[in-house]
Amino acid sequence: MPEGFRGQMIVYFDQPDGQAIQYEDEARLYLLPPTGLLKTQFPRNGGCMGDNRIQFYYEDEMGDREKIDFWMDVPLDSIPGNTDYVLMTFLSEKGTKPDFTIHLIGTKQEFKSLTKSIRDIDPVKILEAL
Repeated sequence: MPEGFRGQMIVYFDQPDGQAIQYEDEARLYLLPPTGLLKTQFPRNGGCMGDNRIQFYYEDEMGDREKIDFWMDVPLDSIPGNTDYVLMTFLSEKGTKPDFTIHLIGTKQEFKSLTKSIRDIDPVKILEAL
């Protein structure tokens, strides 16, 4: 994702007009636009957030990457307040369309407001507007 991105990242799967399927070292590659909204041609996958197969990186203009950890992988008492994490992930209900995943990216202090922000969005309407 773009360097410094914070907020809601929504990935919509099985979108014919979405980002073309790309792999890097046998892993799916999603290139998030600055809006945080991504349509991809990839089908929904069964990856699990805690198994380290799903990884997030900030990428700067030169293509250099910095890994972003899941905050559930870091001991709570050692989480610095000014570090960005993947704070939470929400999945659409299995079998419903569109299939999507919402990831919340931000600091420990932003956790509560970002989690509350999910209540105020309608992913289907967002997709229709893209």
